Amino acid sequence: MTVLKIGNRGPEIEHTNYWESEHADGGLCYLSANAGTWRLLVPRSSEYMLAEMQTGTSVHIEPSIQAAQCWDVVFNDGSDAPFALAVDLRQIDRALDPGLCRLTVWTEAGQQLDFACEVLS
Repeated sequence: MTVLKIGNRGPEIEHTNYWESEHADGGLCYLSANAGTWRLLVPRSSEYMLAEMQTGTSVHIEPSIQAAQCWDVVFNDGSDAPFALAVDLRQIDRALDPGLCRLTVWTEAGQQLDFACEVLS
């Protein structure tokens, strides 16, 4: 499996090989952090989820209620059933420490969305 590389410019992604990786080919999103911002990388085959994500006004990242060894990225939209995405620990590049941060959503075309975020434990 390809080692993922992400070049950062503060919270922004300057370059990455994720888009050509097995993760992206398999339709798997990836969470990477830098400079107080979590970045959710969304492969082309999963870009349809952007419509659901953009209904959120803020995001929580919390231990998953959907799957073991995963974290849920919950796009809070004020409803009882907000859009949530389970991300396996193998799709996260560092420990998720509780606290306030930002979450940006990236496609191969660049940054698409930006949210206030809280990581819950």
